Amino acid sequence: MRRTGADKDSAAPHERRMQRVLVTAICAGLVLACIAVYGQTLRFSFLNYDDDLYVTETPQVQAGLNLKSVGWAFSTEKAMYFHPLTWMSHMLDCSLYGLHPWGHHLGNLIFHAAASVMLFLAMRALTGRLWPSAAVAALSAVHPLHVESVAWISERKDVLCVLFWALAMGAYGLYARKGGLLRYAAVCAAFVLGVMSKPMMVTLPCALLLLDCWPLGRLDFSEPPGTTARKAARLIAEKIPFFLIAALSALSTVIMQLRGENIDVAGKVPLVTRCANAVFVYALYLAKALWPSDLAAFYPYPASRPLWQVAGAAVVLAAITVLCLAQTRRRPWLAVGWCWYLGVFAPVIGIIRVGDFSRADRYAHLPLIGLYIMAVWGLADLAEARHVSKRALAAVTCAALLALTVDAGIQTSYWRNDTVLFGHAIAIGQESSLAYLNMGSAAAEGGQPDEAMRCLRKAVDLDPQNVRALNDLGILAAQGQHYGEAETCLKKAAELNPKNAGTLQNLGMLALRQDRPEEARTHLNRALEIDPLNLKALNTLAAIAMRQGRTDEAQACLQKVLNETPGDPTVLNGLGMIAMGQQRLEDAESYFARALKIDPKGVPLLQNMGACLANRGQYEKAEAQFRKALEIDPTDPRSAGALGELLARTGRSEEAGKYLKQAAEMKPPDMNMK
Repeated sequence: MRRTGADKDSAAPHERRMQRVLVTAICAGLVLACIAVYGQTLRFSFLNYDDDLYVTETPQVQAGLNLKSVGWAFSTEKAMYFHPLTWMSHMLDCSLYGLHPWGHHLGNLIFHAAASVMLFLAMRALTGRLWPSAAVAALSAVHPLHVESVAWISERKDVLCVLFWALAMGAYGLYARKGGLLRYAAVCAAFVLGVMSKPMMVTLPCALLLLDCWPLGRLDFSEPPGTTARKAARLIAEKIPFFLIAALSALSTVIMQLRGENIDVAGKVPLVTRCANAVFVYALYLAKALWPSDLAAFYPYPASRPLWQVAGAAVVLAAITVLCLAQTRRRPWLAVGWCWYLGVFAPVIGIIRVGDFSRADRYAHLPLIGLYIMAVWGLADLAEARHVSKRALAAVTCAALLALTVDAGIQTSYWRNDTVLFGHAIAIGQESSLAYLNMGSAAAEGGQPDEAMRCLRKAVDLDPQNVRALNDLGILAAQGQHYGEAETCLKKAAELNPKNAGTLQNLGMLALRQDRPEEARTHLNRALEIDPLNLKALNTLAAIAMRQGRTDEAQACLQKVLNETPGDPTVLNGLGMIAMGQQRLEDAESYFARALKIDPKGVPLLQNMGACLANRGQYEKAEAQFRKALEIDPTDPRSAGALGELLARTGRSEEAGKYLKQAAEMKPPDMNMK
């Protein structure tokens, strides 16, 4: 029976409601898929692999989101990128969750889920196709190649970048169809926010030009060449502000990387080798997109690539390029998707070598969207041409997505800690100095000094110029009182990178352990010339100054530290000790009280507060502090001795003798180098 006009009108609202229900269900499904893969990360720890740089050893981030920290985010060159939005997101996590890693992992999960949903909505708005758009977003949500971007806290910048990229795509679709300055400004705002998250966003203007070709149809190559050229010129001119922003971001990145000596300017790897590696990596990620096996956190740079590998990769890339260009009129999504993959990957493919790795899975997140478009629209086109039923097509798609989800879940499980992550990398043949360095750091933190020394020595053997491995090995050797090895390692690290403030700070601390305070001061002052806010160097200088009786200098150093970390109980304790030494007992008590609010179980704080109260004649309160300290750590001789002396002072000789005897029998605490 044929529908009447009235029937069609009544059916339209119902169909729109069904569409809204489907869209909502797909969005919910994408979120659940992300949770299924990445929910396990809430049980994972921080890594020594850059998580210290972005969170655990950066006091400006740990201070949380405030005006001062925001100003720092816009001015710092730490990590050698201008990405203030990334810094601010980490600061927000610290404000919300402190240094509990589950909260920081939750942030990555939320941003990744939001990016997946936004990509679906943007693709649907651009193409008008529901299920293909859902498939592209689902691939982005659960593909194992994207695990690194989500499971690694330090890659917050990548999930933020993908989110703002998808927002820009959606906003651009609205602008292209309806125009308007506000819509153009929305695209620009999303682009700027993306650039402030990760510089890889700079390729977006070129991606928008590809969207003009398909699916927006603003540029049609079937038209006369003159018409096409005029339209292309107008579309390029429309994006000049975007290209300018991209150029500024690229320039700032190059400058920061050069200052950090992270770009291979000297040509340690020849240009020919880099180009050969780039060709191979382009082809390799095609294969990994289809069969994502043997994925690792770090891929060391190969000594060389066999000629047959490079030639084979070049042939494959050339053949696909020719095929896609030949299909431009009939199947424009092939050319758009392929150019997307090649173009978005170009800045990070390794021709300009940044770092010591040959490739990184995190760089594939945005480029692979182009391959997903090719695969999904190509499969839909093939199914239509072969008259394959929609149910069969849906079954194949769901099976593929399920397999990828399971694989991504397994790959995610390797990111639980440094030992598992880099042990897996070594097991699959990606042995590297960095892998052993991180395993060594994890062993040291886990109280396995022998295993840590073995791993760090292996790291130095694989790369004698690994400054961080030399640093960590030097620190560990010093803790084991192997001072000769420690000094050799740290001095070599300082020779390799004279601008590394951390190495100079460690040399200063080593000299102090060996009772060479003036040499220590020299190293620490050099560290502060490079990094005026090196908090460890300031703390150590303060300790030296206090030991030598220069209380004003010690107080100045500690005050600088306190300005950067207002909630540091160690610094408050130091200032309290200085005030107590200067008989400013009321000030000292105030400092100790502030510190105890932050760390109520800090034994040294309780001991110092007890001493301060005793000096003020408040013996009952002082006794309570000493008893609490002894209750927390019954093996600390200082607590027992101080309590015994206080009891003797107040005439309780018998009880005092018990605690003084107990203190004499206790072993003094070992002072480890940090």
